[in-house]
Amino acid sequence: MLKARWRWYDALTVLGAGVLGAVVAELLAGALGADTTDPDFYFWVLIPSQNLGHIGALALIGKLRGFPDLAEALSFEVEPRHARWVLAGAAMSIPLAWLAAGLRTLLGVEEEAPQAIVEAVAETRGTTTVAAVVVGVAVLGPVVEEMIHRGLVYRMLLGNNRKPITAVIVTSILFSAIHLLDPSLYSAAGAVTLLILFAFGLFLGTLRARTGTLGPPIFAHSGFNLMTLVVLFFFPNPLSGL
Repeated sequence: MLKARWRWYDALTVLGAGVLGAVVAELLAGALGADTTDPDFYFWVLIPSQNLGHIGALALIGKLRGFPDLAEALSFEVEPRHARWVLAGAAMSIPLAWLAAGLRTLLGVEEEAPQAIVEAVAETRGTTTVAAVVVGVAVLGPVVEEMIHRGLVYRMLLGNNRKPITAVIVTSILFSAIHLLDPSLYSAAGAVTLLILFAFGLFLGTLRARTGTLGPPIFAHSGFNLMTLVVLFFFPNPLSGL
């Protein structure tokens, strides 16, 4: 019997499934006359649909690859003690913000490049959609992104006899590069944001390598995003993380 393992193209399939979920949701909403440009639609419908597509594809492909369950396939283990990494992730946002400011000064970039999702979040301040934002950005987003990057891709690289340090670097590059789907990052300021995301990816990847499970990077990612939300909602100059 062949040993269960991920293939490199599985990650592309999972990403594509998320895109398909979002497209289907947008088409159905449009057919029903909903405003698909409204932040309410984005956070209540589009993001959950996208994440559902990702998770569904992960579960299906994991079964096809011979894994007994998704937890085993991704080294997905979450324990109460892992929750302390929320504080570490939140704390990481501070030096990364300083690093971003220093890089912008060094490169002569006057303003940061907020991601499209950051601008959408800002529009929800003072509305009931804040609840969907918190769940989508601080819970669903970190869980699904870590399942893909530090779960599927990391396990795939180790299964191909790559060293943990190689897996950490490659997953960090992919974690940063996937944000290029956001056109707002195609600028000098956007390049700074991508570098910060790469640095944060190294931190998350190192956690994954040292602990052997997804729990710590998920909580750290959640803490980072939660701190970003706090800044976006309560201060005038948001961090461009997420």
